[in-house]
Amino acid sequence: MKSKKAIALIELLVVVALIGIVSAVGVVTYNGYISTAKDNASLSNFNRIVKTMDNELANCRINPSAQAFTNHSCSSNSEPSVASISNYFKSLKLKNPYDDTKGVIGSNLCNEGEVVIAASSVTGSYQVQYVSQKKNLKYTNIVESKWSSETTSTTIKKESYKCAAQNTTMTATATGPSQTIFNYTPPHNGSGAGIIVDENGNMIQGGPGTSGGHACSADCFKANSAGMKNWYTTLNGQRIYPNRSGSKYRFVMTEGASASGNIASSCANRNCKYNFSNNTYTVLSSGQTYKAGESIDTRKPLNP
Repeated sequence: MKSKKAIALIELLVVVALIGIVSAVGVVTYNGYISTAKDNASLSNFNRIVKTMDNELANCRINPSAQAFTNHSCSSNSEPSVASISNYFKSLKLKNPYDDTKGVIGSNLCNEGEVVIAASSVTGSYQVQYVSQKKNLKYTNIVESKWSSETTSTTIKKESYKCAAQNTTMTATATGPSQTIFNYTPPHNGSGAGIIVDENGNMIQGGPGTSGGHACSADCFKANSAGMKNWYTTLNGQRIYPNRSGSKYRFVMTEGASASGNIASSCANRNCKYNFSNNTYTVLSSGQTYKAGESIDTRKPLNP
């Protein structure tokens, strides 16, 4: 009898252990399913936005008396603004699968579930982007309109992209999402040396104004400023507008003007790289990093 009881106890312990293992596997499987479902729903939102924009803008081509995005006349001489298109989609109240208290249309690709609508490098066209943090992929669609100044050769692109940090689970000590090219704010409102960079902070190799730092008024660094909004240079044969909100290329301030108003820069020959997350720049030839906005005669390296 004692032998039988001992065997029964061992069997019971084995069963309990198996139940624990199966439960753990079940939780992992369920969490993976939820993660995939959220990612798929976000991609569905992205595709819906692109398709709706295509339909609205295509209707303008065939019916000049129509209204696009509720209130933009298709007979207008100018394209709908990014703000009006964004407001149109916000009014549809699309659900963000990661957080139903937040919207889908945003300005930061690394906020999970957000879709970013911006002006394309081609006048009259739009760039729509979404980042899948589950797959580390960035989806980009160029949507053209009757106002597009030229045809874009590649309108759909999918590329590897990894966000530096997840922004969906904000802790009590978090101060908010990191600055990116899409919500760039200059270190101060004065003049300084400006360079044109891509979303990774690399100086671009293109037309006039892209080879180094040059003296800029405050208007260079403020998005959509009256004096600079329509200024453009070229990259790979296409126009880019580094002062326009939503552009994937931006004027950023490296060195600020000195007390006497002198503006000098270390960024000639694409010698600098900008860090959007903390408004610093690195002089590549020396490897030294500086706080943006300080004049060249008073700045001190952050990594001496």
